[in-house]
Amino acid sequence: MIKRRLFIFGIAIAVAGGIFGGYHMVQSKESTEPQVIRVGITMYNQYDPFTEEIRHNIEDYLAEYGTEKDIEVDSTVVYSGKNQLVQNDQVIDFIEKNYDVICVNLVDRTDPSVIIEAAKSADVPIIFFNRELVEDDLKRFNKLYYVGARPEDSGKIQGEIVIDALNERFDEIDVNGDGIIQYVLLEGEAGHQDAILRSRVSVETIKAAGYEMEMLGDEIANWDRKQAQTKMTSMLAGYPRQIELVLANDDNMALGALDALTEFGVQTYPLIVGVNGQEEVLLDISEGKIEGTALNNAKEKGRIIAELSMGIAIDGRPPEDIQMEDGKYYYVPYECIDSTNVLEYTNSQ
Repeated sequence: MIKRRLFIFGIAIAVAGGIFGGYHMVQSKESTEPQVIRVGITMYNQYDPFTEEIRHNIEDYLAEYGTEKDIEVDSTVVYSGKNQLVQNDQVIDFIEKNYDVICVNLVDRTDPSVIIEAAKSADVPIIFFNRELVEDDLKRFNKLYYVGARPEDSGKIQGEIVIDALNERFDEIDVNGDGIIQYVLLEGEAGHQDAILRSRVSVETIKAAGYEMEMLGDEIANWDRKQAQTKMTSMLAGYPRQIELVLANDDNMALGALDALTEFGVQTYPLIVGVNGQEEVLLDISEGKIEGTALNNAKEKGRIIAELSMGIAIDGRPPEDIQMEDGKYYYVPYECIDSTNVLEYTNSQ
């Protein structure tokens, strides 16, 4: 009887040990599993080379961060096809699937209300980027952030590129010799803050240097190369030899203008300046076809957005080494690229 009791007691101890040992093993296994951070990214359009470059950099830096910190980063990219209603649904879907942070390249910078209210209700942080929403909207929830660049700075750089060229070879650029620079504008989107400020500041900067200017045309080309080519071709039909300067709000449209000029058979190209620093434009600058551009640093924007996402998702706040203005804004500075320094940038591509 005693032996039987000892046998049963031994079995009980073994079973208990197995249970608790198994529990300990499960606990140990769970404790070694990597942390998972889920980042949703919604883009206004998949056909914009510049915003696509930012998107690639966000994903690359998220992956790099995860590897360095032994964190599993699950990033998902969706496109809204320039439809704000679609983008609203995409953000709500990310929220319902418990994403930790959502990065939004807004379709309509004046209409973020649905996104903001959904994020606020669910207490989910949003990082808007490259299409700046109205300041009052960003104040509506304490977990809203913006990463971009100051558009007026890009306009100033464009103006300075033109001024340097005029200072060096005014007589060559002033084809008709009237002492006035005849120019055309290729603007991004109607009502878009970047388009408005770049256009205004670039012209004001040139005029402030003492040069007279006459606008021959102002066309909306929606950051699109083909649209810019069509609009430029139309302006060339009206002014086949009078256009001496093309101020394009971005490099896509600068390339579209160059396409139109080439197809039109213009003998002497006007000055062309853009914004963003796309690789093809850098080549054209080195060949003297485009005067210059203001680098909108897509790589640095991607890095900041990725690190900001991780800091907010893990610690609930931006990393200490990312200095946010007013706790909400981060502006990546523009850089001037022209014939004097373009090789520095082409060699780093």
